[in-house]
Amino acid sequence: MAGSPATVQKTALAIAGLVGAHEVVELLTTTATLTHSGAGWNWNGPIYVATPQLLAAFHIRPSEVSPKSDILSMRPGLANVANMHLVVLAPPASNVPPLCSRSMCATSSGPYGPRQVGRIDRPVIQELGSLPSGTDAPNTLLTPHAIMQLGLKTSVAGWFFQAPQTINPAQLKSAQLMAVAQDMSVESKDNVPSMSTLINSATAFGIGLALAILAMSVGLVRSETAGDLRVLAATGASSWARRTLSAATAGGLALLGALLGTVAGYVGMIGLFRGSTLAGGVSSLENVPLDNLLLILVGMPLIAVVLGWVLSGRERPATVRRAIE
Repeated sequence: MAGSPATVQKTALAIAGLVGAHEVVELLTTTATLTHSGAGWNWNGPIYVATPQLLAAFHIRPSEVSPKSDILSMRPGLANVANMHLVVLAPPASNVPPLCSRSMCATSSGPYGPRQVGRIDRPVIQELGSLPSGTDAPNTLLTPHAIMQLGLKTSVAGWFFQAPQTINPAQLKSAQLMAVAQDMSVESKDNVPSMSTLINSATAFGIGLALAILAMSVGLVRSETAGDLRVLAATGASSWARRTLSAATAGGLALLGALLGTVAGYVGMIGLFRGSTLAGGVSSLENVPLDNLLLILVGMPLIAVVLGWVLSGRERPATVRRAIE
């Protein structure tokens, strides 16, 4: 930043006013970062401080944060990744006293590069879906509990604000010009949907496609059993019996399809992540989307039962007579 802290902050407030944002939150950072001692995966992204103002901006109540949490994150599966470390870095010339409790001191003998002056092994990571998505969004936060444990100091790293409407290209261009004058940068969230949005959309699309295929399957089954239905009608079976058969057939096929689809999906994901630490490896599958699975395993069969009952209707008079061959 080229200007003084007061000038830079004034510029940030002016940019927020340009896009119509009413609340500006300071983003604080420390010298701590996350590392992973395993192969093939490591941390990438900034870590900000979970200040009350930042949590309030995402409508997160203090009661939702565990007092033992070290890290808050919306990244799925991060809490289940093994061999994670919360590491504190300091420049070579710094003189940092030994840390206590869960922290471990370690300094390098070389005079170049940052030194590791403390860390927390296996930090407690709490997942919060209310935090924003995006690589550079403030979605991974260091809690006051961890700051106290490591004796860290905070510094201003930027400002966060939310516009009441979509930022148009002209506003973004003006904001970037204002920021460049103070050697600052502006980042805006794009239209890439969040992970939860993708999961919900995939669930809805999958259920819709499954019900369409199920409707064709039930139609084929009913055409093959038309003779049995004529026998039932001839023996005095009511429409209630025909509806029950159709509903049971649709519900049974839907439940079987949901179970097979879920098992096949998890087997495929295990095969993909096996031997890889991508997104936390197989351990990331422990983050089960219960709502979506319940909708698939319970909701879809129930919908199929209702549709099978309603759409079966009354048999046409022609079906009670033997077809002319």
